[in-house]
Amino acid sequence: MDCGLRLPPVIEEVMDAADDLCELKAELPGLGDGLTDKERVSLDDNEEKEEKKMDVGNGEKGLEEEKEVKEEKVEDEERDEKTRLEEEEELEELRAHVVQLMLELEEAREVSQRHEESYNELQGLLEDERLASANQAESFTKQIQRLQAQLRSVQEELDSLEEEKASELWEAQEELRVAQEEVQELQQAAEEAAAERENDIALLQEELCRLRAELERLHNTTQEYELELTTLRAEISMKNQRREEQEQTGEVGQLKDKCRSLMDECQSLRNDNQHLAEKLQLLEQQQQRDREEQDSLKVAEEQAVKSEIYMSILQTEQMDQVEPCLQKNSNENKAVNPEEKIEDLYEVFTLQDQLKQAEERASQVQRECEGLKGELLELQGLYESSQKERAELEAELHRCRAELNRLAGRKAQNSCPPSESPVLSIPFIGMVVIMALIWCCWTERMS
Repeated sequence: MDCGLRLPPVIEEVMDAADDLCELKAELPGLGDGLTDKERVSLDDNEEKEEKKMDVGNGEKGLEEEKEVKEEKVEDEERDEKTRLEEEEELEELRAHVVQLMLELEEAREVSQRHEESYNELQGLLEDERLASANQAESFTKQIQRLQAQLRSVQEELDSLEEEKASELWEAQEELRVAQEEVQELQQAAEEAAAERENDIALLQEELCRLRAELERLHNTTQEYELELTTLRAEISMKNQRREEQEQTGEVGQLKDKCRSLMDECQSLRNDNQHLAEKLQLLEQQQQRDREEQDSLKVAEEQAVKSEIYMSILQTEQMDQVEPCLQKNSNENKAVNPEEKIEDLYEVFTLQDQLKQAEERASQVQRECEGLKGELLELQGLYESSQKERAELEAELHRCRAELNRLAGRKAQNSCPPSESPVLSIPFIGMVVIMALIWCCWTERMS
């Protein structure tokens, strides 16, 4: 440095270091921003000190000033030694920091170059994606129009199916009503037949009671006959004794023959009485079975028992021709006509057959009604499922339309940058894919 007065060497070294720092700042204009605040403050303080020293050095014009400078020189040298060491350390640190910043600058340049290359590549990819999304949007709009037309046709088919189901349901309800009326008529007929059958059973029970009374009366008459036979035997024994005493052998033989005949008649009456008791027991057992089973065999067996009773009564009437009372009873019993009872039994059988047929027909009609009800429930289930599917499709269609309107409004209101078009195309693509899946599921269910 050219000055009027030669500066000390320490100050010159400091000035040289400051010049070097200025040159470094000129070469690297952007490195000043990388220094910390503390370093900036230290550099500014050093520059101010150097300027003051230069001003002091330039202002000394005499020996007095030189003496003062020499006096201060010792003190300044000591301070300068310390400051020089500190400044050298700071310079070393600054140089290392500058080198590090240079390296970081090179790395930043390389990274920026790589980013620029990747940016160019991404710009090309975005242009390709924009063109592809535009083509996809056109194809998707065409597909949506085609799907809407198919949806309208499906809706028309659903309306026709609903009308057909409503007509079939009305026909099924009419058939069910007619079947219910027939069932009610059959139930009334069955109730009437059951009432007639109960009346017939009551009449037969009355007839059975009357026959029991007749059997009891016959039993009483047989007991009376036995008493008469015992009296006759006593008389015969007395007559035999008298005839033995009178030794009338001819009359005794006649009396013996008469006694034998009476004994035979008594034995036959006993056999008939026993036979009638057995028949009565069988009749009671048959009545008990008839009460439990109540079928057609009951009436036939009762008629057979009654016919046997009538035959036995007729046989007893033919054998017992001794007493007029027995003949009178036999005439009263003959007044009953068995053919009328057989006709009554035949009518009961026919009524039972009619009742069974009516019950079978009622059960068949009931089964048909249950089948119609099952078909009706199936039709209702199909109708409800179709309604649910239709509602789901309509909701999905409304949602897709709302999404389309929202996207169209967003495109119309906001002019999006080119980099945002692929992002906007993603929900549109998802919406079209969902519609295609829904259509495939619908076609599979309809097939």
